[in-house]
Amino acid sequence: MLAPTQIIVATDFSPASNAALQYAASIAPIFHAPVTLLHVFQYAPKHRYSVSVEWMSDSIRKEAGYKLDEATRDLQRLGVDAKTVMVEGGDAVQQILGFAKTYQSPILIMGTHAVGGMERFLLGSTAEEVLRTARSPVITVGPHVAFATKGSLPLRKILFPTDLSKSSLASIPYLLELQKLSGALLRVVHIADHSAPEQTEFQRFEPVRAALADTENVDYITLHETDVSRAVVNEAQEYSADLIVLGVRHAAERVTHFAAKIAYQIIAAAPCAVLTISS
Repeated sequence: MLAPTQIIVATDFSPASNAALQYAASIAPIFHAPVTLLHVFQYAPKHRYSVSVEWMSDSIRKEAGYKLDEATRDLQRLGVDAKTVMVEGGDAVQQILGFAKTYQSPILIMGTHAVGGMERFLLGSTAEEVLRTARSPVITVGPHVAFATKGSLPLRKILFPTDLSKSSLASIPYLLELQKLSGALLRVVHIADHSAPEQTEFQRFEPVRAALADTENVDYITLHETDVSRAVVNEAQEYSADLIVLGVRHAAERVTHFAAKIAYQIIAAAPCAVLTISS
């Protein structure tokens, strides 16, 4: 799996999007990749009035352009290679996904307000739909992400929760590339309920160990909990993780909405950004 050659930050200029922009600035030096700020302009001047409101559309478009330019200058002052793209019309999700497909190895970064914390998993319609259907890796910056102080390393510790399924293990090549580029410590955690068969730690993690062969700075732990998402979030807090990496199944919306519930709950409450990789 290729390291990302392009970082795409989809923004609607909300506080959540601004948080995603800050995260992109911190992670761009790790990947040595340029950043593109993407805004989907959706103002549609359709109304029942006889007077023209095209001037309003032009004004909103210009304001969006100013905000994009300002954000780009902020990134460039930090030494980040950045540019802006604004596309008009169409569905925001499809525009974002379509734009990502124009690059060979992109990574998407989005912010979300994440309604309801652990009890719900409504991330905001655009972020949630992109996460469900994106073929490229997606980093979602939730509302509880605390940014590192200036000058500290953005990726010191990575948490990799796994259910040991094929879809989860499929994310390991990308995880290895990320760990190699960042030099971060890696913790692999498996959440097992109390009815799980007794196994030694070595037996349980054998497929992960095989995939992570010769990788240093890795530790393995098993937690016996019934609430997987809460256990992962608690472990991320305890470990002081800078990033959670999740392998998720790629499926149709009506299926993924339930299959990925745990991933959404983790994003909603995580103290750090969450990277999802679909198989």
